[in-house]
Amino acid sequence: MRNTAKKLASAVIALAMTAAMSVTAYAADYAFVPVFNQSTSESTPASSDEMSSAISSAVETEVDGEDKAVATVTVTSTANLAVKPSVLKDLAKKDGGVLEIVAPKVTISIDASTITKARNVDLSMKVTNSKARTIVNIKSKKNFGCEVKITLTECKLSAKKLASAHWYLDGEDMGPVELDEDGNPVVTLTKGGKVEVK
Repeated sequence: MRNTAKKLASAVIALAMTAAMSVTAYAADYAFVPVFNQSTSESTPASSDEMSSAISSAVETEVDGEDKAVATVTVTSTANLAVKPSVLKDLAKKDGGVLEIVAPKVTISIDASTITKARNVDLSMKVTNSKARTIVNIKSKKNFGCEVKITLTECKLSAKKLASAHWYLDGEDMGPVELDEDGNPVVTLTKGGKVEVK
């Protein structure tokens, strides 16, 4: 009984404090009641262990015909995204394996057959979209040691514009942009830089 009473009292006090803060906020002429985040830490992408585990699981699954075993890892942000050499070594050992990283605005894939050197691949990037162009700013300018395919899943360019769009890497015209079966633009890189589709 005492514990229940204590919990009830705590809840009432918390409610009263919240109400008091709201009144204070309005009294101070705030346009709205300030909202404070519970956590200031950024969401973290998948770890190397998670990627390696996904690769192992995907390759253990039977693959029919010529399909490749796809190891899919979902991340919440591309702000800080690196693929360690150990992950690429695991992927390189798997014939026909593909590492697929699904992020909010892009899907990134690395095919094992394209790996020439297992090195740290910094895929940290910022993606901005408009009806005129899509820009992918990749933090690293270094050579990846493999092919990195980036599918722009939230591109705002119209289908008509995409039909004649080109893609550029650091200002250099790389030719017409490739489109996947869903009409999303796809670019394939061997090094980082500023990618622009327009």
